[in-house]
Amino acid sequence: MPGVEVVATAITHLLAKDALVRNHAVRLADGAVAVLLPMLLVGLLAWRRNTVGLVAIAAVAAIWSTVNVAAFAHGVWLSAALPIAAAAPPTILFGAVQIWMGRRRAQHLADRSDLLQQFQAPRLHAWLTEDPDFLLQPVHQDAAIVFIDLSGFTAHSETAGPNATRELLSDFQRIVDREVEACGGLITSFMGDGAMILFGLPQASADDAVNAVNCCLGLSARTHAWLASLPPQVGSRIGFKIGAHFGAIVASRLGGSHQHVTAIGDTVNVASRMMDVAKSHGAEIALTDDLLRKAGPNSPVQTSGVLNGPEDVQVRGRTGSINVWLWRRGAPTQ
Repeated sequence: MPGVEVVATAITHLLAKDALVRNHAVRLADGAVAVLLPMLLVGLLAWRRNTVGLVAIAAVAAIWSTVNVAAFAHGVWLSAALPIAAAAPPTILFGAVQIWMGRRRAQHLADRSDLLQQFQAPRLHAWLTEDPDFLLQPVHQDAAIVFIDLSGFTAHSETAGPNATRELLSDFQRIVDREVEACGGLITSFMGDGAMILFGLPQASADDAVNAVNCCLGLSARTHAWLASLPPQVGSRIGFKIGAHFGAIVASRLGGSHQHVTAIGDTVNVASRMMDVAKSHGAEIALTDDLLRKAGPNSPVQTSGVLNGPEDVQVRGRTGSINVWLWRRGAPTQ
């Protein structure tokens, strides 16, 4: 019978004087281990939640198991169940809380990242994430600059009211944002009812000029369709003009604690003046000869409308003249 075997084994140990020791001191040791082991495991888990922490926890568990087995081999009966029962619940609970807090923090950072993308172009935001020092020092390079501006918007806003003006401006800015993103550009700023767009950041490309031309045509088509969809009393009062140029710029961050990326230089000034040229010549788009030559002979501007030029134009604020091409909607000339 099992009971007889247990009693016989106990009698044998007593006669041989090799029975297991399970006295008051051993129980005190078990109690100390039951208190210290959970504290040590939780402390290691709080110290390192990565591979280093897990290796340290595994090492502590291995050391405790080795000591327990060695004590048993020498006739000392240390409890295994008590320390496990004491250490497992707080360690598992603490680990679960840490995982939950880590996921909450990750979600918070993801939400912040999504929020920042609403204020920075996705390509620029991704670039700044990889290189936080990007443009801390000014960068000199060639780039294409595009400006678009609504004409007649200020006069319309005088009578439309602030809410209607805001909705109209928001619709226009969404159009610009979608077209610029589709063409691979970067909106450096929305200036009232206009926008400045840069092709060449965060990294210059051989296609910057042709992408800028495509963007000009896309902006013209989208804005024209949007104005046509407005009520006649609104759409008839508003027009638009687009200007673009290619040349040397200086890209950098401007501002103090709140910085933004921008570009400066004569190229930017010329591109801005091209809007005045387009307006004065009754065109939708004014492109410099420098931009079209850089875009190449296969630029879609040659076949998508009426392109006239180049015209030698005197630009306000500059001593020399500039060769300009003027584009307007219509059947392309043969």
